[in-house]
Amino acid sequence: MSFIAPNQTIGIIGGGIDSYTLTLAARQMGLHPAVLTATANDPALAAADFALFGDLSNPLPFSDLADMSQVIVYADENINTDLLKGISDHDRLPQGIDILSITQDRYMEKVFFEDQNLNTAPYAMVVNLDDVRREIESIGYPAVLKPTQKGLGPKKQRILYNENDLEAAADYFDGATAILESWVPKARELSVLAVKTADGAVTVYPTIENMYSPAHQLQASIMPARIDAATNHEIRRIARLLGDKVHYVGVFGVTYFLTAAGVLYVARLFPGPRGSANVLEYTTGYSPYELHLRAVCDWSIPEPKLDRAGVTVTISPNTLAKAIELIRTQPNTHFSFYPQRGDLAPDAPVGFASFTAWELENVIARVEALGIWHIQDKEKPTTDD
Repeated sequence: MSFIAPNQTIGIIGGGIDSYTLTLAARQMGLHPAVLTATANDPALAAADFALFGDLSNPLPFSDLADMSQVIVYADENINTDLLKGISDHDRLPQGIDILSITQDRYMEKVFFEDQNLNTAPYAMVVNLDDVRREIESIGYPAVLKPTQKGLGPKKQRILYNENDLEAAADYFDGATAILESWVPKARELSVLAVKTADGAVTVYPTIENMYSPAHQLQASIMPARIDAATNHEIRRIARLLGDKVHYVGVFGVTYFLTAAGVLYVARLFPGPRGSANVLEYTTGYSPYELHLRAVCDWSIPEPKLDRAGVTVTISPNTLAKAIELIRTQPNTHFSFYPQRGDLAPDAPVGFASFTAWELENVIARVEALGIWHIQDKEKPTTDD
């Protein structure tokens, strides 16, 4: 894999907040980001040195991006892998495409986890309501219907609480396969970020506790996660195991569910940095986006060190006005805001605020005292992305 020095061009495929943040990180590292998105008003384009937009099912924009870039990354895991094959040599696309065959398909992801003898929520593949009626007898209520293909959004998922919900799901099926998955009564939703370099080394960063709304919008990230040492050890072991098994370079993440009884379930694997790990920047000194770029550009990777405890909360349209008021009264809080484009859902992310202290209890108390965000446990079925 080639070393990418400052003043060289990095191509970024995909738009949205993660792409925007990745583009900013590239500029801070002295790289020239060329960003390809599907729409001309994507916020990531405003931060790019070279802005390209076009039909992401058409190979021409990919060719244009490849012509100007020394290295290319994808910010959207739901990208068409056929269009990546022309640039999928290890030098140009360090992430490769092998991991996408796992992360784009819920069934393949489940099989991958089972092949590593990992604990996952009970599931079954279904194609019609008769399949659901049969499989629900062993899976039980509540359960969640999800498309096999990822990236279709929470609206494509259906929670079944009882038989009435099951019968009402007749309109869910359109000929495509789906996954019926047991809802895990989780006490904690956890994630861990790891970095894999070209030489195969996997560096695992501290475990994060994430809190979500019922619609699975991120509300808060807590570090260190409030879990025991044995659970933390297992989380890190699994991340390292999965990193060893995939042909990939860059940041990847693993998410988990932890029940009140202490049972750990592996939920999903994802390539690239996510906003749920923004708390890393203020607790370890390195953002997940910088770590990803360091890996794909063959820069050295820092050893993980938790310098302080932290809580990062999502700023949404519902909390934006109050968050702006805090800018003048909270000098030790880190604020970050995203460019806003058009109408947003009430709980959509428009930025985040990060609070840190030496002790986690002090950080949580500080956030709770503001009366805007609440760091508390919820046990309701949620959909994922």
